[in-house]
Order: sequence, then C-alpha cells, then structure tokens
Amino acid sequence: MAIDILVVDDEEMIRWTLKEALESEGYNVTAFENGREFLNYFRQHGGDIVLLDVRLPDSNGLDLLLEATKVDPDAIVVIMTAFGDVETAVSAMKRGAFDYLSKPYSLEEVSLLIRKIVQANLVRSQLHHYQERLENQFSRILGENQKMKQLREHIAMAARTDRTTVLIRGESGTGKELVARQIHFQSTRADKPFIDVNAAAVSSTLLESELFGHEKGAFTDAQKQKKGLFELANGGTLFLDEIGDLDPSLQVKLLRVLQERKFRRVGGTSDIHVDVRIISATNADLEKNIEDGRLRQDLFYRLNVFTINLPPLRERRDDILLLAKNFLEEFRKEFSKDIGGFREDTIKILDSYNFPGNVRELRNIIERATLLETSNLIRPASLPEELKKNVDTGYVSFENVETKPWQKPGFSFKEYIDSVEKKIVVDVMNEVEGKKSRAAEILGLTRFALRHQLKKHDLEAD
Repeated sequence: MAIDILVVDDEEMIRWTLKEALESEGYNVTAFENGREFLNYFRQHGGDIVLLDVRLPDSNGLDLLLEATKVDPDAIVVIMTAFGDVETAVSAMKRGAFDYLSKPYSLEEVSLLIRKIVQANLVRSQLHHYQERLENQFSRILGENQKMKQLREHIAMAARTDRTTVLIRGESGTGKELVARQIHFQSTRADKPFIDVNAAAVSSTLLESELFGHEKGAFTDAQKQKKGLFELANGGTLFLDEIGDLDPSLQVKLLRVLQERKFRRVGGTSDIHVDVRIISATNADLEKNIEDGRLRQDLFYRLNVFTINLPPLRERRDDILLLAKNFLEEFRKEFSKDIGGFREDTIKILDSYNFPGNVRELRNIIERATLLETSNLIRPASLPEELKKNVDTGYVSFENVETKPWQKPGFSFKEYIDSVEKKIVVDVMNEVEGKKSRAAEILGLTRFALRHQLKKHDLEAD
C-alpha cells in the first residue's frame, strides 16, 4: 500500500517540487496552501506523513501540529522551518513532531527523512504484530485456576525487569517456552531477537560453538568465522531450554557471561561484550543435580534469581475443558470442520485422564480428535484408546456394533428400552444378592418404585 504524504506550504513552487519528487518515488502526495484546507482534509481522510510549514497565511504551524495530533494522536508530522530557527524546531518536537527540516533543504534530504520515517513506522508495525501474536499466544495460557492467575502475575513481574535472569520450572508439556516468549515480548526487549536453544538436543561440542561462535580455523570444520547465539541475541533474550542437561564444561563459560556479560568465541583471544537476558527452563530436579555434581551450585544461584513454577495439568483439572474448547476452536478452523463441542461422555473421559504430557498432550489429543471426527460433537471414538481405559461414562454406545438394534427387523423402541431396563434391574439385584433396600439405593428408586420394576419385568412372583 502506498504511503499518503500531505504537504502544507503557502509557496507554490515548494508544493509542486515536493509533490513531483515524492510521487516519482511511489508516494501518494496531496498539497495544501493553507491550514484550513489541510485540517478539513485531514479530519476526513487522514494521512500517513505530514510535511508542515511553520508560517502559513491563515495559521501557525505549531498550532496546526496540535490540532493534527488531536485528530490522530499517531500522526507523523515533520515541521519545515526557516534556516537557523532552532527554537521553533525544539518547540515542535516538544509538541509531538517526529522531526524537522530547515529551509532551504535538498530533495535528497527530504527523501532520506521520509525513508527514515517509513522504516521507523515499519518497526513499530512489526512490534505491534509481535504484540498481537503474543496476545494470541498468551490466550493459550488459559486458566481460571488460582495457580494460573498467579502465573500470569509472575510473568508480568518478570517482564518489568530488563536484565534479571529467570528460571522456569515445570514438567514437559506445561508451556515453558510459551512463558519465556511472553516475558520477552512484554518486556522492553520486545523489538529485539528472541532466540531459543535446547541444551539437551545438541552435543556439548556443537553447543559450545552454537552458543559462543568460533573463529576461522578453531577446529577442523571451522572454515570461516561464525557468530554464536549470544551475539545474535544481543539486545534481546536467549532462552536456554533443558538447562539441567548442560555439559559441565559449558557451565563455566555460561557463568562468566552471566557475571561479566562477556565471552570469547571458540578459538578466539578477545572478549565480546553482549547485553542479553537469559531465561532458562528445566523439568529436572536441579537440587539433585547439584548433589550429584552434575550442576555447579554457583551457576544455579545465577540462574535462579527469579523462578516461575508451572503447574502440571492434573493439578488444575478445572481448566481441562477450557483448554480443550480453545484447542477445538483452533483446529476446527484449520481443518474446516463443523464441530460445535464435546459430547458429555467425552468430557468425562478427558476429566478422568491424568495427562502425563500436560497441555501439549491435550493439544495433540484435540488435534487428532478434530481431524478424525465426522459428527458435530467430539465423541469418545475419536479419542486415543488409553484415555478410555477404566472410565465408565454411563453412555450406551452402538458405534462398534455391526448391526444396531434399530436396524433389525421388527425393532420396537419400547420393547428395546424395556429389555435394557430389565437387564439393569437384574444385574443390580444379583450384585446385592437380592437385598431390595440396597438395590433401590443403587438405582435411586424408592422401595415402592423398585417393587414396581420387579413386577413389571416378571422378576417377582407377588
């Protein structure tokens, strides 16, 4: 989409020159000779960038600047002043001008400034995009459980700091990386890189080169100099997942970065200074690792400045259905499925399962179920078999029966219901060895109602 530039100047030659030059670069340009015309247009149509002269026949440019920012607080206004009028330029900047141009100026100078504005606006748009994307991600950190409310508070606290190291602890699948990204994108580092690395997924030799980089010739395959992740994340955040599996030889180098904010590449001789926030995560028992000599205690203290604990899903069962509905909505759209929700017996199965893989496992289960489901509600048949073991949903299903009762010749709904009813009464009476008071209690019937059932189905002579 082309950028709309508004030029406000009472000199016709300046208006014409700027319009011709900027339109040749692909911008849409509209010119005005006075403030009244400009404001009328701006109120109706707006504009991306305003080049505004200070001295106009009907108004003062600084007053117009205030009016324009009232109409659009995000308006990008560049004030054009006489050469050497520094005081006016300073006043304009205080009132919200993005920048100023001193007359006489070159077209190249104007072009460079416009490109600078467009680039700055692009960065702002990208940041807004990151924040929107973050909000969408954060919406998946759902839960009305008290532990989740506390988690959101802790994320906000961590985001308000700029350099404090954060340790995220929790079982696999609880969302540790999601929390790390949330901290980063809510912080002042949001427009800088967020780089993640799994310490358990890379060998110690390769991981050292990945983290700190290497110089040309540092080892056999080092054909050229390579920047490490610490350099690439400069100004931003480095997320170290599975920190409990970090090789002891790398723990010393990491400790130095945390203490001194500097390191050396593999094979290097000079220090490289970085400004990187470290967020680490683990599902391991770090205290046990210290006892076993697999983790340096001083490194643990450096990593453990601000700790965030993620609860497993089984400890917040009241959030299972909320999460399941959220994932269903996501995959329903992705797979173009007309699925409105979950059947009651499906909900009972989900509520009864322990989810050793936590939220990640639940998400995978709902994705699979959405893909398999052919009705308008998620049924137990679309869930993995391990979820349905030892769960009595109280729902009679004919999904796996080759010939359903109503497909048989001479089917009678009343007779079928009577037969099911009779079978239940018989089974309960057998279970309680004929004790009617106990059978009535199990069936939720009065003794009189139970006697009626027995007589109805010829189960009692009297």
